[in-house]
Amino acid sequence: MVEVVKVIGAKEIMNRLKKADVKMGMQARRGLGYAALFLLRQSKKIVPVESGNLKGSGQMKLLGWGWNSSAVVFYTASYAVYVHERTDLKHKPGKQAKFLESPARIYRIRILRIIAGEVEP
Repeated sequence: MVEVVKVIGAKEIMNRLKKADVKMGMQARRGLGYAALFLLRQSKKIVPVESGNLKGSGQMKLLGWGWNSSAVVFYTASYAVYVHERTDLKHKPGKQAKFLESPARIYRIRILRIIAGEVEP
């Protein structure tokens, strides 16, 4: 014998879940933005500086919407990749190559917590 259970209010529950999903997606997007800004700030602390052009070219962009969002942190100076990848170059104390990659690795847990901290269940 098969019993059928009717859940009263199931449609309303589904609608609320969909709304919560949209809200949480937007919160995650906001968290991505905060995390990208954090990474950019940490990166600018160690980026090699001579004229300030490289440091000043650091940017972040949020792409997409809701759960389909992503954040990009980048430097637009024409020589940014060269300075970032050349680990054999000497830099002033506290400055280094891998100025974007290193903070991303070092602060990965904090970056994830920044994102998660914006998402309310």
